[in-house]
Amino acid sequence: MIQSPLYTIRLRLGILCLTLILSVLSFSCNKKEHTEAKTEIKNQKPTLSLSTSEANEIKKLLSTNDVLKLSFDQHKEKADKAIINGIEVPTPKDPGGGYTHEKHKRNYGEMYAAGIAYIITEDTKYSEFVTNMLLEYAKMYPSLPLHPKSKENHPAGKLFWQGLNESVWLVNSIQAYNLVSDAISQENKTIIEENVFKKVAEFISVDSKKTFNKIHNHGTWAVAGVGMTGYVLKDQDMVDRALYGSNKDKETGFLKQIEMLFSPEGYYSEGPYYQRYAMMPFMLFAQAIQINQPDLKIFEYRNQLLGKAVTTVLQLTDENGAFFPFNDALKEKNYLTSELIFASNIAYAYYKDSSLLPITLAHEKVSISGAGLEVAKALKNFTPKAYEKKPLLITDGKNGSDGGLALLRMSNGKKDKKLTTVFKFASQGMGHGHFDRLSLFLYDGKQEILQDYGAARFLNVESKQGGRYLPENKTWAKQTIAHNTVTVDETSQFGANVKASSKVSPQLLFSNLKDSNLQIVSAKEENAYQGIIMQRTLALVKNEATERPPFIIDVYAITAKETHQYDLNFMYQGQVMETNFEYLKENTLSPLGVKNGYQHLWKLAEGKSNQNFATLTWLNQNSFYSISSLIDKESNMVFSKLGANDPNFNLRDDASYMLREKNKKNHVFVNVIEPHGNFDPKLESVQNPHSDIKNIELIYSDDEYTIVQIVFKNDEHYTLTIVNQEHDPHKQHKTTIDNQIYQWTGNYNLKTN
Repeated sequence: MIQSPLYTIRLRLGILCLTLILSVLSFSCNKKEHTEAKTEIKNQKPTLSLSTSEANEIKKLLSTNDVLKLSFDQHKEKADKAIINGIEVPTPKDPGGGYTHEKHKRNYGEMYAAGIAYIITEDTKYSEFVTNMLLEYAKMYPSLPLHPKSKENHPAGKLFWQGLNESVWLVNSIQAYNLVSDAISQENKTIIEENVFKKVAEFISVDSKKTFNKIHNHGTWAVAGVGMTGYVLKDQDMVDRALYGSNKDKETGFLKQIEMLFSPEGYYSEGPYYQRYAMMPFMLFAQAIQINQPDLKIFEYRNQLLGKAVTTVLQLTDENGAFFPFNDALKEKNYLTSELIFASNIAYAYYKDSSLLPITLAHEKVSISGAGLEVAKALKNFTPKAYEKKPLLITDGKNGSDGGLALLRMSNGKKDKKLTTVFKFASQGMGHGHFDRLSLFLYDGKQEILQDYGAARFLNVESKQGGRYLPENKTWAKQTIAHNTVTVDETSQFGANVKASSKVSPQLLFSNLKDSNLQIVSAKEENAYQGIIMQRTLALVKNEATERPPFIIDVYAITAKETHQYDLNFMYQGQVMETNFEYLKENTLSPLGVKNGYQHLWKLAEGKSNQNFATLTWLNQNSFYSISSLIDKESNMVFSKLGANDPNFNLRDDASYMLREKNKKNHVFVNVIEPHGNFDPKLESVQNPHSDIKNIELIYSDDEYTIVQIVFKNDEHYTLTIVNQEHDPHKQHKTTIDNQIYQWTGNYNLKTN
């Protein structure tokens, strides 16, 4: 049939239009795919921490790199023992410290060790162990009820008494599965993924939605576990919920946690003990994000915040490497924990911060991961040296506006030994915080001199309340009197109310930690007690012209509208040597008070003096220490020790020394804390066992200025002037007191002669 020219034209136009439409659709689809590639999981074998190529490189280096070999051998040995002992997945019934609780913890550790052993050796006995263990969990987990021993005020898990442990189990177990998944049949993969990992992830992120969306370390472990599982299972929905919260609106989730839980310097609001614990899921999940969604640039987020967080938590340790015991902390934990092995390895791998290498060297092992490989290679040519602990001001709060911490550190003239004063003027620290604003504690080298009690808890010791926090954690450890700060009217700050204390924070007034002879910081708290403003200034002072060790000038100024009782308590460590005042020792012990922590203190003695300063000297290990305090004839010096109203011996019998001022409105505590002398029991020699303070004077104090003078027995004079308001480092000041002109620039002045 002959077609008309018009028909031919119409046909050609139709074909052309169809071609254009298909081209546009093709372009749209390609554009959409290109856009989604930036936000979705990379189309590759999922990796959480160790790729096959990295495993092969580690295998080649085992014969020449000692730290890699030692680290791998520990995993292999653990896995070999686990295989010999066999698999047991018991029905959960015990709280923390109990058999089933500890067995499920061992199980995820053994699976992870076996996963490492498999990917390095390719021996299928290790992959079979992980597979068979997970198949046992697949039989049990879907029908598990909530744990029968759930913790009070904490969401329950199924395998464990609290949901937090469930999340930790998932973080570790999904890594093990990821390492061996290539050796598992598709049938078994389906069983394990459907009945274990998807079920656990659903329980954590859906059934326990409130915790999953919480800005807290429990939430961190939860989103890390679910997000890492999402990468392994290639479930973008899981990953997005972990990153952006259950509603995917970025109001919760991992990114929000990085934004809300850290200050700009990387200080974690709950304190260093919990920062140590939280850094593992933060860094492990970040590593997984970087590998699987590199376009998110997670290690650049908030100006490289995660790297700063690792550095900051390491700085928040004493010379033994133990974390400063702010808030609910246990003093035994230090930076040699597994959490910081992972965290510091990942931080080095992504930031190449060589200052971390002394820490990784001290660990004496690395994680068997791509990050650990980078560290092991770097250590090969690293010259051993000590990790540098610096004087440091660390702000608190997401914007750095919620107070903070000051670490005053100065060499005390002895080799590799520093005097370290920690000044805490931080926010409450959420539920784990203590009522201890404007508190200090002191270390001389590795020795604790003035202590923070930390937490009243025996972790996972079942006989002690099942390993829970003890009742005395609330009645003593959290209370203000347990800390080296002022308690007003025998009542804790904010009435020990967490919600009230969480609304406001102390205020940093000024600081300077860069002067080699003077480190100083001043902070104010005006909300802890109604109608009372408290300002504490700490100065760590050294005179290079003398051989005197550094000493501390502590000025604690209080203004109030009404009269109160002010108790400044020092929890000192050591044995009393002498005082310059008389005291009456109690023959019959009775508690110092009836509540707010006072009920736990046995009153031992009380003294008064007609002198203008009181001195207590004590011996700690082989060194002497003294507190010399400005007093008047109405001042009371009270000695006490812990142990009253403690029927189960839950508390240590620590000593304290209190300066008590009654019926005062405005008052300024002025104290000088000095290390001096030494005692050598082997040589039976004693040097400089007495305080060297000759006089303490409060020259002047009002709303504008406070001026104090310290005089030593050799006639060294130190006059410290403190500005109390309108703080400006460039402002010039001038005042005349008793015909003496005081003139200076800035927020403070220290004059010596």
